[in-house]
Amino acid sequence: MNVISMASGDVPSLRGSVSEIEWNTRVQLAGLYRIAAYLGLEDLTANHFSARVPDSPSRFLIKPTALLFSEVTASNLCCYDENRELVYETQHTSSPAGPRIHGSVLDARPSVMATIHLHTNAGAAVAAMDCGLKFISQASMRFAGQVAYHRYEGLVNKDEEGPRLIADLGEKHVMFLENHGTLIAGRSIPECFLLHYYLERACEIQVAAMSSGAKLKEPPMEECLEMAKGWSENRLPPNDDLVGDRDFHAMIRKVEAIDPGFRK
Repeated sequence: MNVISMASGDVPSLRGSVSEIEWNTRVQLAGLYRIAAYLGLEDLTANHFSARVPDSPSRFLIKPTALLFSEVTASNLCCYDENRELVYETQHTSSPAGPRIHGSVLDARPSVMATIHLHTNAGAAVAAMDCGLKFISQASMRFAGQVAYHRYEGLVNKDEEGPRLIADLGEKHVMFLENHGTLIAGRSIPECFLLHYYLERACEIQVAAMSSGAKLKEPPMEECLEMAKGWSENRLPPNDDLVGDRDFHAMIRKVEAIDPGFRK
């Protein structure tokens, strides 16, 4: 199947050929790609989001490299197994870097159900700053004490980087890939969306504030940590299933009104 066929939606529906749980995950992940496209987060065909298949946890879904976010549908997502082999042979592949980054995180962190990797202007700008993320806004204070950093190692085209990336991420959910971009590891697709949304806002505010040349007001770290703690408490059990749901589904309604084709 060629790229034009995949992008035009001329792909046989997998509904009924996969479990209902996998199908619902496919719809959510395709919706996340469409939300990112709507928000202007595409970097041509680069970048990927992934989601673990809940009823086959060694498998994960990710977009074919050749497609834009705005072309992703539930049925054209790639599904990889634990050996990074395609489960459904008719689909195009994802670039090695996609499964390498996302698969490494999902393998190492069983509680992580979805990941986001992007190269946004603001995220990449902060990833290039010696100071890293500064806690100068409510958006950034949410992440106080919870941000990881991974040193730039060039293109992610070697398996050896995976263990180092995982070691740097630790148990955190947000990481800056220095001189590169950002990585989010969430316990659900909606949580991933929410974490990235506020991280992007934090980076945008930081870039704007630092560009002004004005002296920045930086609250004491203990206040930032208290703010982060208060927000984190809303992300602990028994509320796991609620994290990000309201805002994620609000954005799903928005993109669905524009083009419901991602559900195919």
